[in-house]
Amino acid sequence: MTSKTRVSFSNVRDAPEEKTVQKMAGLRGAASLGTASIHNQASWSFTGLLAAQRMTKNLKERRGLKAGRKIPKVEIVGLQAPSFASRPSQKVQVTQIQRLLEGYLPGRLGQLTYDPLRVPSLVKELSEEVKALVKRVLPPRYKVLCVVTLGERGQEDVTVVSRCLWDPHADSYAAHVYQNPSIFCVAAVYAVYCE
Repeated sequence: MTSKTRVSFSNVRDAPEEKTVQKMAGLRGAASLGTASIHNQASWSFTGLLAAQRMTKNLKERRGLKAGRKIPKVEIVGLQAPSFASRPSQKVQVTQIQRLLEGYLPGRLGQLTYDPLRVPSLVKELSEEVKALVKRVLPPRYKVLCVVTLGERGQEDVTVVSRCLWDPHADSYAAHVYQNPSIFCVAAVYAVYCE
């Protein structure tokens, strides 16, 4: 931010730069003082930048206080539905859906053993049956998405993860994991409000 100019004079009288220096200094026809060389060197220091930033911040705060304005404080408010969005008259009862899954999966899968040829059709059947059960307890204008993952239990670990983009005020989900010595099953039900 600061610009430093260095001027150095020497006692040598007949140097070729003398005329240039005299023109710059406006000494035409005046007695010569020797050669002068002018160096412009801009030096920026980090501490100088920080000091300037602090100073301007303090000036802004003072100016605001003098004008009688107070800087508003930002407050974090709890999640609220946007005013332009339609809101459901009833929300989904997630605990009720959770209880349905907890009662249905052990009864349906029981002591089933893993059969790789039968699993694709079994997963489709499970998904449709869970969807039909959940539709009975859903409020109006909700759509249901059911994802069932079924696999063989072995020496490996499996992690099932999902992400959704939705309205947290109206939409919800429930999931349940069932395991027996041969298989594992993860059933996830997503209830999405249709505007």
